[in-house]
Amino acid sequence: MTMPITSNAASDSRQLRPLSILICALGGEGGGVLADWLVECALQAGFAAQATSIPGVAQRTGATTYFFEMLPAPMTELRGRRPVFSLHPIPGTLDVVISSELLESARCASNGLPSPERTLFITSSSRTLTNNERGQLGDGRLNEATLLSLVQSVSRAHHALDMQRIAHENGTEVSAVMFGALAGSGALPFEKAVCIDVIRRAGRGAERSLAGFE
Repeated sequence: MTMPITSNAASDSRQLRPLSILICALGGEGGGVLADWLVECALQAGFAAQATSIPGVAQRTGATTYFFEMLPAPMTELRGRRPVFSLHPIPGTLDVVISSELLESARCASNGLPSPERTLFITSSSRTLTNNERGQLGDGRLNEATLLSLVQSVSRAHHALDMQRIAHENGTEVSAVMFGALAGSGALPFEKAVCIDVIRRAGRGAERSLAGFE
């Protein structure tokens, strides 16, 4: 959705569109926690935001995706109006895709959602093998270079890092590492301190989450 907003700093109107982020995570990796963190950060920083989710078939046969949208204008500038966000991602409109596993990144890249003109793609280089890969008599692993090449082909810019290794080294879930990668990418319109405060207020496991975030 595009919403006309009049800036307090200027007399003319400008068209604003939401910041759209798609999170791809396997079961048990904390993708829902990450989506909640993003919403809390946006609200704390004074922005309108929403997150929805689409569950996968199972933990490994399909990732659960979480869709986050935020209007990059302070609520104080909206003069009582409220944006209407989408319930699901729209092909070609994603600003960021972040994924906890390389094959899931390639799956997302192949379904037409990311845009090479618009999308920053942040992917883990780590793999969680499918049942088909595990069931081969020899080395049944999919070629990682091919998967990464597919991700690159649909990205305006891309970053790949071993999120699983970082999470393991810090005794936390991969969602904390994904949050840190998002904060470090420059895609979020709020300060790092807001992210840290939201993690700290979560309570249990906060210190390990912060270690993974950093």
